[in-house]
Amino acid sequence: METLVDALLAAVQLLNRIIVAGILITAFALIIYIGLYNRRSPIARAYAGVLMCVLGTYLGDLLAQLSELESRADGTEFWLRLQWLGIANIPAASLAMSDALLRATGENSPLRRLAVQISFVLSQLIFLAALLTPFIATPGVSNDGLVHLTPGPLFYPFTLYYFAAAAWAVYNVFEARRRALTATSRRRMTYLALAFAAPSLSMFPYLLPVGWPAALPRLVPWVAILAVNMGLGAAITFMGYAVAYFGASAPDRVIKRRMVKYLIRGPLTAATVVGALVLSTRIERWLDVPGIFIGLIAASAIILMVQWFIDLVQPTLDRLLAGDDAEEVRRLQQFSARLMTRSDLTQYLENVLAALCDLLRARTAFITTCLTSDAPCSSPANITVTIGAVGEANGELPVPPDAIRSALTLKPSQPANGHHGTPEARQAPDRPTFSAESDFLIWGPYWVIPLYTQDRQAVVGVMGLAARASEPDLNDEERQGVATLVRQAARALEDADKQWRAFNALERLVPDADDMQRRIASTRNPAAPTIADFERIPLDNHDDFTQLVRDALSQYWGGPKLAESPLLNLRVVSEAMALENGNPTKALRRVLAQAIEQLKPSGTRSFTAAEWMLYNILELKIMQNMKVRDVARRLVMSESDLYRKQRAAFEEVARIIAEMEREARRRERQQTFVNPTTQSSSPPTVVEKLENVANG
Repeated sequence: METLVDALLAAVQLLNRIIVAGILITAFALIIYIGLYNRRSPIARAYAGVLMCVLGTYLGDLLAQLSELESRADGTEFWLRLQWLGIANIPAASLAMSDALLRATGENSPLRRLAVQISFVLSQLIFLAALLTPFIATPGVSNDGLVHLTPGPLFYPFTLYYFAAAAWAVYNVFEARRRALTATSRRRMTYLALAFAAPSLSMFPYLLPVGWPAALPRLVPWVAILAVNMGLGAAITFMGYAVAYFGASAPDRVIKRRMVKYLIRGPLTAATVVGALVLSTRIERWLDVPGIFIGLIAASAIILMVQWFIDLVQPTLDRLLAGDDAEEVRRLQQFSARLMTRSDLTQYLENVLAALCDLLRARTAFITTCLTSDAPCSSPANITVTIGAVGEANGELPVPPDAIRSALTLKPSQPANGHHGTPEARQAPDRPTFSAESDFLIWGPYWVIPLYTQDRQAVVGVMGLAARASEPDLNDEERQGVATLVRQAARALEDADKQWRAFNALERLVPDADDMQRRIASTRNPAAPTIADFERIPLDNHDDFTQLVRDALSQYWGGPKLAESPLLNLRVVSEAMALENGNPTKALRRVLAQAIEQLKPSGTRSFTAAEWMLYNILELKIMQNMKVRDVARRLVMSESDLYRKQRAAFEEVARIIAEMEREARRRERQQTFVNPTTQSSSPPTVVEKLENVANG
């Protein structure tokens, strides 16, 4: 019986070390996730501080356990004291996160903010005292059951501070939940409230005041420690899931899918690999095989199996996460799986032409959609595929584009330009003769076949091949094969045309979708959204505002990114409209030009001086509409260097316009305050009342 208990104890200790490693991996992965997607959210940044405390505490705990296994008492005590970096700071980090949640609901307290700052200072003093002095923990390590320090004279005042701060933080979280008005925000605040106390409660060094409970079997405390650590791992993951929605500029469905996939690909895979490597050291004793070999094989297998598992369950998982939107997600998945890109279409048409050449023993064949003169054949709207003998098929249309357009305007057996088979027509290369049999049109040495839509109402393209005779001489088998290939090519072109039209529509929707996602992110707070949350211009979000300025400058002389830019809602643009006869596009162009002009240094212009660099780039590329190559040559720099400095120039223009906008709003508030009689005599709306209150 004792042997069985020892085996269980060893298994629980090993599993606990694996769980601690998993906690470290999960905490680090969530910090990276916040840095990638939620760095603008104060709530997410405060939660990252909590995770840093978890990292410090559990890394010291794990290293202390490993050091104790090697009987290195000095190293064990060092790691036990170093883990106080997390223990001492977790009260302040918890208070900071609870304060961020309350401030997000509109409850601002200078006293609470001061208390958070004082707690951070106090936490650093406590950490230094624990690391360098015996006041918090006395020297020496007790290794009865689990290595731990013994309490010093200031440990009990620290305990009072620790649990008082934790209780205040938990109260703040429940208060923030009470202030939440929408059902969604209340649900997320409930998630946070249920898991919020777990880091503080699980990280407190309970063994210092009570020691290892000698009255209980050794297995019982280890099982309790294992349960606490597993609960903490679940709690920080649960909190990370709730925090992921704050400050993220994406729909909830996208955030949920991204978070779940990240947890599976990242922390879950890494923790499983670590577990496999740890277990391989035990298997080494049983199988007498090098543990490193077993660990590498197991880690490789786990990584591959996880990728296979994700690919297998991803469609179903996406629909489950979508909830009520599952049907729409299913349609998007089907569209993505059946998407035909330009390369896919080209490859398919090449296969059709290869089959046609084999069937009719032709040397060259082509398919083209170059049917109109308003769009040249080099336009992205057209596609031309050619195959054939070397030197004849170079990807270009082997007959003049006008020949195809002229052929499609003629009915079968109708002469071109009044000539039909006459010697004059045969001798004039620019006036060829057309004749037809069935669906074929003959142009010089080529047979041309129009490709119709399924309803026979329009021509989507033309298939042509080098003629093997002066007149089409197909037998029944060849005619049936040509009909099949023509039908397949026409269907492919028709489907591709529908998809490209859908792409063009989506491209026009993308700017609006981006703007909508930014607005969704700005209103995703724990309380009810305010009027300020619906402000279309993200002046406080420098990255987004810079992107809007960059888009407008990219189409400075005309285009949807200028004419439909959210920057048109700026007050400074509204003021400029008075100078541009009410034209908002010209007003925005004027504001952009004024911002660029403010970058202009004083003195004589120089194309090599550093202080003139940003202005020269924008003036040449934007105002004079010069090509990148010409601008780089004029400014004596490489194109890559020009692009880097161009980004800095865009940021400066965005900064100037943001300052111009703040000044315009300041003038508007002053005018309203000084001369309120200029306002409309009609009663103010609810929005106007709220704006007046917000502006003081």
